[in-house]
Amino acid sequence: MKIKKYNYLIASFSGLILLGLDILTKYLVIQPFYKPVTFIKNFLYLTNVQKNSGIAFGIKLPIWLQIIGSIIILVLLFRFADQYFFSKNKRQFLKPILFGIIIGGAIGNLINRIFQGYVVDFIVLKPIPVFNIADIGITVGFIALLVLSLFGEKKL
Repeated sequence: MKIKKYNYLIASFSGLILLGLDILTKYLVIQPFYKPVTFIKNFLYLTNVQKNSGIAFGIKLPIWLQIIGSIIILVLLFRFADQYFFSKNKRQFLKPILFGIIIGGAIGNLINRIFQGYVVDFIVLKPIPVFNIADIGITVGFIALLVLSLFGEKKL
């Protein structure tokens, strides 16, 4: 049981870090003093707030359906992680971190949907649609977790 708690502690810590970064960056970009920042002209920049009222890649669904769907996905993710990642009788490090950043990102966007009715997006990397820190956590976490699950930590 201690091993399972350790794995959940690692996941919780990484999730809280990503959630904190997401909340902080979204808070900063909605402030009146915020000005767009260009890193690479017409390719990578931080823009004014984009109010994304859709889901992935701007797909439009009613907000109540987005919230219910997000909650269902979070429950399924926890169930999946509990069964496949944290049930093993060994301490893990990378998988709980990746799981945590996925959950932290999902919660960050869910908080926006519940309290604002949209998700705050502000990072532009052409030609990808505008996104935020939570989206980075979800995407990078999912891809890395998939690679780890397919090939194993020892082979990489």
